[in-house]
Amino acid sequence: MSTEESVSSKYSQIRHAIRETLDRRRYHHSIGVAYTASCLAMCYHADPDKAFLAGLLHDVAKYDRESILMRAEKHHLEITKTEYAEPMLLHGKLGAYYAKEKYGVTDPEILSAIELHTVGKPAMSTLEMILYLADYIEPNRVGLSCLKEIRSEAFVNLKKAVYLVAKACEEHVRAKGAVMDERGLATLEYYKQFA
Repeated sequence: MSTEESVSSKYSQIRHAIRETLDRRRYHHSIGVAYTASCLAMCYHADPDKAFLAGLLHDVAKYDRESILMRAEKHHLEITKTEYAEPMLLHGKLGAYYAKEKYGVTDPEILSAIELHTVGKPAMSTLEMILYLADYIEPNRVGLSCLKEIRSEAFVNLKKAVYLVAKACEEHVRAKGAVMDERGLATLEYYKQFA
């Protein structure tokens, strides 16, 4: 079996598995993120196979608040004060754990991209930035702040597009009256220099 066939087979197995576990909307979102991430990877000279796999698996742990918290505690994941207050932030960490333990992904770059896709961090790798951005701009997304502007920037200036996503997320959190995760604020502050 060629490498290309084994990659295709792996994708097929994972697609089938996540189709069984994710609801229809989340499954279509994950497929959209996978293809968007793969396209961005080709644009920015990153590995499109890694980007596709990260996109497929990025939301495998997106459960309700109580389930995410319970599962994160069960697997002894480190949980910050902000994550206790807003457990949905944990789906990146828990998703990286599941990608490794349930789906056999061992590539640290893919696992890191999955872990960081919700909040980011300063000085992300290209793959981390790609997944962070693809999650926001994939074609099934509608009605998000500045979506047209961010999509326009995505294939022109990756770092500026990441800043625009971080800024839109901060504005959304502030509008809800919630507290922005420290890592999200650090991401916004770092990428401001590329605006």
